[in-house]
Amino acid sequence: MANSSRLQGLVPLAVIGVAACGGTETLAPVPIDAPFASIHAGFLHTCGVTTSGAAYCWGWNRDGELGDGSRTDRPFPVRVSSAVPFVDLSAGAGHTCGVTTGNAVFCWGFNLTGQLGNGSNSASPTPVPVTGGWSLRSVAAGGAFTCAVSVDSAGACWGWNGNGQLGDGSKADRNVPAAVSGALKLVAVSAGVQHACGLAADSTAYCWGRNDIGQLGDSTIIESATPVAVKGGRKFIVVAVGYSHTCALTSGGDAYCWGDNSSGQMGDTVRSSSSVPVRVVGARAYLALSTGASHTCAVATGNTVYCWGSNAGGQLGGDAAENCFTPTGAPYPCSHRPIPIFGTLTFAMVSAGNQHTCALTTGQVAYCWGYNSNGQLGDATKSGSETPVRVAGQ
Repeated sequence: MANSSRLQGLVPLAVIGVAACGGTETLAPVPIDAPFASIHAGFLHTCGVTTSGAAYCWGWNRDGELGDGSRTDRPFPVRVSSAVPFVDLSAGAGHTCGVTTGNAVFCWGFNLTGQLGNGSNSASPTPVPVTGGWSLRSVAAGGAFTCAVSVDSAGACWGWNGNGQLGDGSKADRNVPAAVSGALKLVAVSAGVQHACGLAADSTAYCWGRNDIGQLGDSTIIESATPVAVKGGRKFIVVAVGYSHTCALTSGGDAYCWGDNSSGQMGDTVRSSSSVPVRVVGARAYLALSTGASHTCAVATGNTVYCWGSNAGGQLGGDAAENCFTPTGAPYPCSHRPIPIFGTLTFAMVSAGNQHTCALTTGQVAYCWGYNSNGQLGDATKSGSETPVRVAGQ
């Protein structure tokens, strides 16, 4: 379990279950069947999909979020128990979901509020199909809820809805998919802990859910159970939701963030928070973007990864020279501006989790860095690293 300073600003553990050290079973890494096509960092676990459609997960497994049929933590990749090939995955807080080649979604892990979407509230250590007759082409697993986009561009969410994060106009939990209000045509969706955002077909960003610190980006701090347009009229190609902040990427490579900036996760050196988008400092263009609990990472032109925000677990992977402070005044390392990660590796994608980050090189090799309490770095250890370590079995 993370120490108290590392839990500041993170999802309440009561929502996702208490982190466990796992069992004492000893296993050796097995070879990954093919190169990774994508990688996805969750709260205390990580998952990836190979070019063959096989899914692998590693790290925390108390509620079966690794999908291998066990509830034992794994410090290296284990194959998800599924004969169905996946095209993409999303790792949430205590659950994981994947999209198949046939536009079906399967989820596994924690299910107290219905985030698996199978009509029950029972956890499952193996994949179960999302019910409701939806044909889905993308999925985003959040803290204790899940959102997806259908093949006809409708948004759907299910799970915990205490702050309206399902976007269906209510605050009632759902254990099957509920349509996002407004009949928006969405091309992408991102789920955080208590809010979610989506990109409409015209590249306008919409957000819904909790908004106490401006994370919806609509210039207010008023919670909304239905989608509200992000202020500014900018067009985005990527939107990514963190714990209390949101970031997005324009087609020109400009990164914008809004919401909480107490750890520098907005990439702005002036404001402590903002209820409207603010451009990330620095004159560089980005190709990809991902938000973690209290940090953000992006792939810049030239395929170099830059990160900013909290570095309490080494998740920035670089030289964070600043100090931020918890509400009790305890210092921890952070950076309000993007810093390059250590090393000379070139990356095609990056995924920011709770206090760890993972990325895929241009040669499709997975690396992770940061906090490693439950093996979420996947290098067959539980030792944290401020520099990228190669995921085992590749």
